[in-house]
Amino acid sequence: MNSSWDIKHVITIMLIILHCKGANAESTKKIAILAGTDVTLNCFFNNPEHVPLKKITVEWGIMVDKETIKHLVYTFQNESGKVHREGSQVDQTGLLQGNASLHLFNVTVADEGLYRCRVIITPNIYKVSSQLEVSARPSVSLPETATVMEGEERTLMCDIMGFYPENLAVTWLIQNGSRVARGSMARGTVSRDVCTGMAVPNPDGTYSVSSRITVQATTVGSGGAMYICHIEHRSYPDGKYSKSILLTVQDPGFNAVTLMVVTSLVSVLLVFSVIGGAMVFYRYFFTVPPSISDIIKPTIIYAMKPTNLKCIIKRVRVRELKVKWYKITANTDCTAASNSQSMALLSHKDMSDQANIHSEGVDHVSTLSICLSVSEDQAKYLCVVLYRGRKITRETTVSVKVTPSFFHISSMPQIPEVERLLVLCCRVEKFYPDDLHLEWLRNDGEQVRTATNYGPFSDHERMYSMWSKIELTVAQEDERAVYTCRLYHSSFPGPGYKDVLYHINTQGTPPSVMFIKCEPLLPLPDEECTLNLCIKDFCPEQVSVTWFKDGQGVPTRQVFNSPPSLNINGLYSMWSFLKLSPTTEDYGSEFRCRVVHIAQKELEERVFTLSDLIVT
Repeated sequence: MNSSWDIKHVITIMLIILHCKGANAESTKKIAILAGTDVTLNCFFNNPEHVPLKKITVEWGIMVDKETIKHLVYTFQNESGKVHREGSQVDQTGLLQGNASLHLFNVTVADEGLYRCRVIITPNIYKVSSQLEVSARPSVSLPETATVMEGEERTLMCDIMGFYPENLAVTWLIQNGSRVARGSMARGTVSRDVCTGMAVPNPDGTYSVSSRITVQATTVGSGGAMYICHIEHRSYPDGKYSKSILLTVQDPGFNAVTLMVVTSLVSVLLVFSVIGGAMVFYRYFFTVPPSISDIIKPTIIYAMKPTNLKCIIKRVRVRELKVKWYKITANTDCTAASNSQSMALLSHKDMSDQANIHSEGVDHVSTLSICLSVSEDQAKYLCVVLYRGRKITRETTVSVKVTPSFFHISSMPQIPEVERLLVLCCRVEKFYPDDLHLEWLRNDGEQVRTATNYGPFSDHERMYSMWSKIELTVAQEDERAVYTCRLYHSSFPGPGYKDVLYHINTQGTPPSVMFIKCEPLLPLPDEECTLNLCIKDFCPEQVSVTWFKDGQGVPTRQVFNSPPSLNINGLYSMWSFLKLSPTTEDYGSEFRCRVVHIAQKELEERVFTLSDLIVT
């Protein structure tokens, strides 16, 4: 009986240790899965007293960092679960056994991120973090066989669709001759005539890309050659995947039957050519124009960043083609004009020297490279195609965007107080154009309708700024509530908005104190060196930093503290420096830095010992 009792207690103690380790969340478990599968994120906690469900609160969220929630996934409170992400589940019967693991069904690439489980059994709080890495394995389209006519060339296309993340490498390899084993790339050689496009985002968050290789028939060989599209992506078990196509050369010669058929057809065509040859020739060469696309441009064009405008021309030989590019600008030499003269105020700036053309047979792509400023917003560009004495023009208007360079939420007071007024201000600066829309949300999406917006205001650089505020009286249950300032702007790619978060924290945030570093690491006698200490992510901004040497205070003239700087997360950071030129007495001395902040539960100190001087 005693042996059985001892085993039970040993198991209980081990479980408590494991649970406490998970609750401290010192390490984050990384989980890698494929999109479309199910996953369980483990979260075990200590429930030795078997408290009832009504006393257990569970919060699963995707985090910006280990302390800042981006959005909630699943919550359990007052014996009731709430699903924030469809297809998420926590087994409520498992909560009584200390298991708050989260089950996610049909995972998508949008589910990737840092997940935190927080279990509250007053007064204890348990935290567990998991890093979910979601990969989407691409589908690869490449025919098994292809032929190329002798003396000609052939382009092989490898379409790679629906992969995530975006990082993907494509390599073409060639296998010539039967001496190379099938599927082996040991004797493969990388081809030079390869063009791989840029990855294009799909609506579901995945990417697609196409890679092509152009092959001359003379390089294939009589027995044909195997061309391999070799892909490297993290979604594959070993990170690699290959798909091959056998390319053979076809002799253009005719057999006897083919020759008879062709002879008969030629005879018939000769008869019709006497009557309608001139008409067919004229219709084909003079009345059928080439196909010219509208000017293709990126969905979003950012100011002062290179971008390309493209015009695609098909069914015309390159020697008959000439492409010109123009930018329509205002003519500053004219001071006034009537409505009938308004067109004279516009001039066409020739931009053709900044363009290039890429041709494949009778198909061509003309590309104009531009880099625009905000003052060039709504500029018009013309692509003029000249062929056989004719002119076809395509026109487009370019809209320039600038993403806000600064946006964050500040509060007054910095540390909220229960039953006192709290003012949150969301500032957004340096954006263009002024089509910015701002809204406030609370916790899991409840819209705040009492916001007051100011602006947008423009500056001398035609950039805009805007700010918005909300006011609320802090209640006891508002502790750790999350307020989101959501910004909608035409410069943001899908989904078209960005969020800034503010967590109500009436206790303040204690600083994260780094270790002391010495620069240079091993200073020589009388060589000036600096001991530096980084103090991160604290609020409010008042903090006290004191340096000691062997227990004695260091003269203030040797110490320099940088002013606290506001981070984008609404917290402050600063540096403290101690400068000295060590003498022989300083080697082996203990330097101590003490940091005091109102939100600390205990004193923070860091120690650095100046290594003894080694004499050689």
